[in-house]
Amino acid sequence: MTGKPQKIEVFDFYDANRASKRSSIKSTRQILKALKAARPGETKTAGEFPRRSWGHGGQPRPKSLHGTGMLRLRGVPTTAHTGATAYPYVAGTSLRADGVYLGRDLNGGGAFCFDPWQLYERGIISGMSMILFGQVGTGKSSLAKSFAVRLVQAGRKLSVASDKKGEWTRVVHALGGSVIQVGPGMGTRINPLDPGTRPSLSAQGVPLTDEGWALMVRTRRMAILVTLVRILTNRELSPAEHHVLSLALDTGVQAARARKGVVIIPDVIDALETDKTHPDVLVAEASSVMAMTLHRMTTGDLAGMFDGETTAHFDADAPATSIDTSALQGASPEAARVVNACSGAWTEAMVTTSDGGQRLVIYEEGWDNISSEADLQRMVESWKLARAYGIFNVLILHKVSDLNMAGDHGSRMAAMAKSLLADADVKVIYRQDRSTLKLTGDELDLSDRERSLLKHLDKGVGLWRLGASSFQVKNDLTRVELALFNTDERLVTAAKATSEELRV
Repeated sequence: MTGKPQKIEVFDFYDANRASKRSSIKSTRQILKALKAARPGETKTAGEFPRRSWGHGGQPRPKSLHGTGMLRLRGVPTTAHTGATAYPYVAGTSLRADGVYLGRDLNGGGAFCFDPWQLYERGIISGMSMILFGQVGTGKSSLAKSFAVRLVQAGRKLSVASDKKGEWTRVVHALGGSVIQVGPGMGTRINPLDPGTRPSLSAQGVPLTDEGWALMVRTRRMAILVTLVRILTNRELSPAEHHVLSLALDTGVQAARARKGVVIIPDVIDALETDKTHPDVLVAEASSVMAMTLHRMTTGDLAGMFDGETTAHFDADAPATSIDTSALQGASPEAARVVNACSGAWTEAMVTTSDGGQRLVIYEEGWDNISSEADLQRMVESWKLARAYGIFNVLILHKVSDLNMAGDHGSRMAAMAKSLLADADVKVIYRQDRSTLKLTGDELDLSDRERSLLKHLDKGVGLWRLGASSFQVKNDLTRVELALFNTDERLVTAAKATSEELRV
């Protein structure tokens, strides 16, 4: 291309934009100056504050955050180790203030309040049972008692199925409840075949008929008879034994109606004695074995406790009730198991009603309750019905390995014990030995942080597991509760007595 090169004019948009901005600012200043000059003069009177001479954004001085142009969003560079050390300053989740106050959430959640019925309605827990683990002296008993006392003060009710050490007697009396003492020579009888408290509605939520109530009572009575026989024989019943036991129960009920009373175990034994002469050899032999087995309930260290009509009065409206079995200390293992089964079944028969209000049921020294297959099976079945009757169960154990006392690995009893652990949607763990930490962490699926916490938890501090959430809670006790819950009082009293004897 030839010729004279043409001149091309290029428009600088940047310079034009800058010039336009300067012109706009200049025009704005002129307008503001004209408005200020047009404003009528004002005279300042004595004592009057000077009028503000800047806009609503504040005085435009350095670092006053006047306007948004000075704000700059910047991150904070840090290392992973430094970020990990900042964790204690992050507050954890909270259960809100619904429920009774139990203590302080050490993870920054403030006051820790707990009410299982409200948590179930909110969908935070799906089961109405709790297992409490803790070594001796870690504060687990104080937690259970403070939880029970405060729930009763909030309008709930309390039942202690079997108080083997008598620790709950003072607590129940302080709440205005009633204590039933059972033991050799105590003169108190509990009839395990009592019909219990009749609910107004069935499990399906419809009015309970007389036929439905009669079937419920018979099923309950047959279950406790089978449980007692299995405890005393340490084996399963044969079909013939189950058959004669069922026939003897019906015959005993008819005999009780004739005398206008309630069927008792001696009525069943009399019916079995009569069937020992039955023409069928199998029936006669099974009746003889069952009669000899149930005679154990009326003789020896069990005599006078479960062989007659109930002499104790169960007040369904009382705020708290407990069965004190501390007089059985030193009894044979089978006698202790029979007492656990009878007292537990009798308590459950009285409280398993939807008309009785919301109730807390405590199983103290739970390792003894799960040592019998029959008693363990009864507990598993009753726990599954807790939601229908408004009951919250609490099983107290020393450590997770106590569940292994139910049976060998892979056995039926071990499976039932694991079922109790699975049904418990609330698990509270107090300080554990280093030897049990691995089993505890594996069985409860604890995180590394939770495992490390269990090594160094102070007295009265527990790790709460509610579904997928965990809380580190310090149980706070009042001065009245500290004196009432002191489980070491007997030990201190005995030590003082021994010291005085040594001085003499």
